[in-house]
Amino acid sequence: MPDILTTLSELFAACEAVDLSPTLENDIPRWPTHPPLVIQPTVTHPHDGYYCQTLFLGEHTGAHVDAPAHQVSAMMESTIETYPPDYLCGQAVTYPLHRLNMKPGQRITAEQILRLEEEMGTAAGENEIVLMDFHWFRYWTTAGDWKYYAKNEPGLAEDAVRLFAERKVRAVGSDTIACDTPVIAGEELESYGHHMHWLPNHILIMEELQNLDRLPVRCYFIAVPLKIKNGSGSPIRPFALVPRN
Repeated sequence: MPDILTTLSELFAACEAVDLSPTLENDIPRWPTHPPLVIQPTVTHPHDGYYCQTLFLGEHTGAHVDAPAHQVSAMMESTIETYPPDYLCGQAVTYPLHRLNMKPGQRITAEQILRLEEEMGTAAGENEIVLMDFHWFRYWTTAGDWKYYAKNEPGLAEDAVRLFAERKVRAVGSDTIACDTPVIAGEELESYGHHMHWLPNHILIMEELQNLDRLPVRCYFIAVPLKIKNGSGSPIRPFALVPRN
């Protein structure tokens, strides 16, 4: 019988790794009040004999995760480095929320989620990860109209947020900049996930994922945050393992 590491290697090789993170580069979209990402080629071969860039970035840059301390003042001890390194690894269910054709500022209800799960033939359960595909990454750009992605998105109604919380999912991620938060023309509406039902219950929130439209309903999701002391969150490099057959 093969040992567990051999089996794991064989299973990994039988899967395609789907990259779920955007490339970090200057001028990517950001939450309007967050600092911009700056990448500067500080050290170069002609000047220094080798190559190294300097990065200036906020904890919530590109694909990233929010820890409870980010939004819940009573949970300042729950910073990103206090979670195990594999906290964002596990089976994931991708919800094709784009089928609902929601507009910026609108909210998806629990009833709509339940109907969608009937169509999907599955639902996210305890310790699993929810991935919400709004098809919103089509608005991601480094061009002058990048602010549309940052200032507009649909979100979830409180009963939909509570539905996932009551199932005790491990984390929720989306291809929007603020996950469950409806935003329209820069006006941020109440976020029930950030403030009431997800972060307060250690359900971590991931944002600015891409390629969710390439995933089947179920996959194995992997993302690891940086081990930032007192981190309100962290950039991540998320990917999904999808069986090749």
